[in-house]
Amino acid sequence: MKVFLFDYDGTLAVDNGFAESYFKSLALFFEKEDVFVSKQLILECVEYITKNPNGFTNMERFTKCLEKKTGKIASEWERIFMEFYSGEFFDTLKGTLKPIGKVLELLKERKKEGKIVLATNPVFPKLAIIKRLNWIGLSESDFDLITDMENFHFCKPDPRYYLEICEKLNASPEDCIMYGDDDVNDGVCEKIGMKFFNVRSF
Repeated sequence: MKVFLFDYDGTLAVDNGFAESYFKSLALFFEKEDVFVSKQLILECVEYITKNPNGFTNMERFTKCLEKKTGKIASEWERIFMEFYSGEFFDTLKGTLKPIGKVLELLKERKKEGKIVLATNPVFPKLAIIKRLNWIGLSESDFDLITDMENFHFCKPDPRYYLEICEKLNASPEDCIMYGDDDVNDGVCEKIGMKFFNVRSF
């Protein structure tokens, strides 16, 4: 069985202001919710889940990190972020991502040959990831597996992130090809025996 993994940011889509607009929109949403948390604090918790796997999911560790830093319980943080992703504040970011046509065409071709994985760094919940897919003309049904923060326990560039993908699909790393744009975060898959193709060489 062949498995083809595709990164999202920089691979399937180009950032046309998403990162900057994301934090502006999140700040406006927080203001509406009377929540006061800095961009820096959120980034610290993202860094924490990247560097400190402990058996819990990325979502569990992210919200627990926020709990420790703010005193607001983890379940409340999960509710807040899910409300953000489900509503209009996140939807305003639709125009900040543009599809990379040649890679989308490659994905369609590879879909005829094996399983397709959206191997995006699992720092977003599935709801947000599916919206981001829809914004570039893709859907959940285009993939056999999507790596989201609710179900994954590692982040890039930890090689165990790629091993977890293999485990979920009962696949051998040697049967996988990772398509990405980052030699560090994506190319690290070679450490477990996956092949890596940098789409920038197209």
